[in-house]
Amino acid sequence: MGAQKAGGHGGDHRTSDDLLQLLAAKERELEALVAAARDEAAATVARARAEAEQILRAAREQAASLAAEQEQRVAAEVVRIQREAEARAAGEVEALRRRASGRLEAAVRHVVDRVVKGTAA
Repeated sequence: MGAQKAGGHGGDHRTSDDLLQLLAAKERELEALVAAARDEAAATVARARAEAEQILRAAREQAASLAAEQEQRVAAEVVRIQREAEARAAGEVEALRRRASGRLEAAVRHVVDRVVKGTAA
């Protein structure tokens, strides 16, 4: 019976070593899985950052384009308003010239009548 106990202890010792080796192997396997998960997470974060930067770049470009279009519209509207104002002013100037010309003709006739023809009013 003593031989069985000795053999039993030897078998227990071998089983303990096998179990420790199995635990160590599982621990290495889990560490490898954790490292792979960290690498994958880092890659995912890098892709997300790159995508976010691209989205921001596109948004900035679109905003700049829209601002440029709006500036062009405003400039065109300013030119249109200036032309309208210039046309109105030119019309008013022409109307004033016609009135002034008509008054000048009336004044000249009046002077001619009074001075040259000698008629007194």
